[in-house]
Amino acid sequence: MCRFNLFMLLALVCAVAWGVTIPKGTFYFDNSKTKYENVKFVYGSEHDKQTWVVSMTRESGDKWSVTFDKSVENMYRYTFAATTLPDGKIDDTFPNVKENISKVRNEYRTATTSATILVGGTFTPSSGDNWAQGSWVMSSSGNGYSETLPVMFINTENSQAITSKENYINATYYIETFGLDGYEAVGSKEEQLPLEIRGRGNYTWRDFDKKPYRIKLGSKAALLGMNKSKHFALLAHADDNLGFYRNTLGFEFSRLMDMPYTPAQEPVEVVLNGNYIGLYFLTETIRIDEDRVNIVEQEDYATDASEITGGWLVEIDNYDETEQVRITEGNGVTMRFTYKTPELLSAEQRRFLSDQMNAIDDAIYLSDKSSTDWEELVDMDRLVRFYIVQEIMQNAESFHGSCYMHRDRGEDQKWMFGPVWDFGNSFHNGENRFIYINSPFGNHWIEEFAKFPRFQEHVKVIWNKFYREEVASIDAFMTEFADKIAVAAACDYARWPQYGNADIYAKKSEMKKNIDGRIKWLHGYWEDSNITGIEVPEFDVYAIDGGIVAPENAKIYNLSGCKVSADNLPAGVYIVRLGSQARKILVR
Repeated sequence: MCRFNLFMLLALVCAVAWGVTIPKGTFYFDNSKTKYENVKFVYGSEHDKQTWVVSMTRESGDKWSVTFDKSVENMYRYTFAATTLPDGKIDDTFPNVKENISKVRNEYRTATTSATILVGGTFTPSSGDNWAQGSWVMSSSGNGYSETLPVMFINTENSQAITSKENYINATYYIETFGLDGYEAVGSKEEQLPLEIRGRGNYTWRDFDKKPYRIKLGSKAALLGMNKSKHFALLAHADDNLGFYRNTLGFEFSRLMDMPYTPAQEPVEVVLNGNYIGLYFLTETIRIDEDRVNIVEQEDYATDASEITGGWLVEIDNYDETEQVRITEGNGVTMRFTYKTPELLSAEQRRFLSDQMNAIDDAIYLSDKSSTDWEELVDMDRLVRFYIVQEIMQNAESFHGSCYMHRDRGEDQKWMFGPVWDFGNSFHNGENRFIYINSPFGNHWIEEFAKFPRFQEHVKVIWNKFYREEVASIDAFMTEFADKIAVAAACDYARWPQYGNADIYAKKSEMKKNIDGRIKWLHGYWEDSNITGIEVPEFDVYAIDGGIVAPENAKIYNLSGCKVSADNLPAGVYIVRLGSQARKILVR
């Protein structure tokens, strides 16, 4: 093929590569066909005056490498070049720079397509002329794992298989970190540490070859920077074909929503009994602990009336378990409450839990939606924050399964929703609708909560603060996550190609589109017109003892626009104005 025709073909191929992401990492170029002596990587955009030149390093013979410290998104196309252009940014469009290399400077260049720069992807040069394409190949440990993340090595006693979700088996472990910044190794191959391991999960344990596990360390350890504990899970997320973003983003939104506790997680690669089993997420399990759900821990078989008021950790469950209390919801559906703590109930404990769940159900199914009875039982602020996270993630299974609640000890204590946990059923439904509308599972209680005007008002208060202060951080978080796991995700894909995460950056773009669309849709409902366009104030204001503490010249209004006194206010949402500035505040 003549140079002109091949160039036209490459230009046509590259023209469809709009929005290509150049991943973070070290890549290798096979220069055996071109024999360039000074190889550089040139990339940029079609229209913007932004082009970059990056030197490549000769590793040996015809093998060259280039390293990107961070991913670069939305590049129109890119090329290799044998050019004397200096490294750095050029204030000109990529087509102009490319033409300058070949037609003005009379230097050589090649072209690449989006397919050739996928993490872990390869492309073999097929032409002998100067338009020949190079071969991108990620470095590999040769053992299946990438060495770009810590690796957790687990060896079971006598290499026995893990077949039970109920019974732990003995094992040892160590974590190798390869000198990666921010991590400390735990144990070593020569000095392995004891742990116990078993299966976990329901659908994810039953229906996937890549299994999730529960582990209990022989002694507490601060694994990969998390708080010291014996109790962790190794989540496989084989059900997440959106680049492992479902739980990761659900947890991040929980943190941005100021939930008191969100489980920490760290991506790790796992080798089990000498076999690489892929990319996992070492995750804190939900349990009562001062570093997790920080409430008093209730003893099994307690009978004292004051003791059984608190120390409850309960899951609204979608599976029949032996350790459950069940009620009939106001719509006639059975609700299952699996009690995690305490684990064994006295008759008094069982009666208390049943009475509490029935009382909540009765209160939220009242026909009078101006009633505040349920607010005496359930903390509305915590519920609203938990709910907003589920809506952002379009989690179809929220309020149906893996939905945690807890209650501290004391007659005046309320039930708190959270922590968040399982987002495996997020973004499976392409339609924008509230999670309780035509839910495929049937989400307990939330449809009734949503009918209370005070609940909706509080949703708007929390939403608008979140939208104003936190939304802008999401894209950077998603990019950082993709950069962190990209190479390991490619190794995971090589091990488990059936689970569909070949290109982590393409999945990042898909998930970003989902999140952006969802947030835009929710904001259309929850944007607060009462304060739209008003400058966010810099004055202090807060609620205390049924009143509002605000600057001396501030004026207080209820949502009907009537001026009110700052003292002895009924529960509700109020607007505090100081000159042209305004802020909303909730009095409970």
